[in-house]
Amino acid sequence: MIRKNSKVKVQIFDSNNKVIKTRVDGEVFNVHEENGKLGITWNKEFKPFSHFAPCVHFENVMTGRKYHFSSITERLERI
Repeated sequence: MIRKNSKVKVQIFDSNNKVIKTRVDGEVFNVHEENGKLGITWNKEFKPFSHFAPCVHFENVMTGRKYHFSSITERLERI
């Protein structure tokens, strides 16, 4: 589970399920809450997990479990 104060790594995948390397590849982000929504600081501003596409995966650094945001259930789901 990803909660407030968790640490996550972000991975972005293409349509062939291959990892897209970015400038933040391997960087660890702190999860925080703003306006009742969990998210991370992305490009110097807060982005709730709901703003990321399902092809963006969040790995909890402590557990190694991976999640993505589902627009159907409107929450993070374990992959």
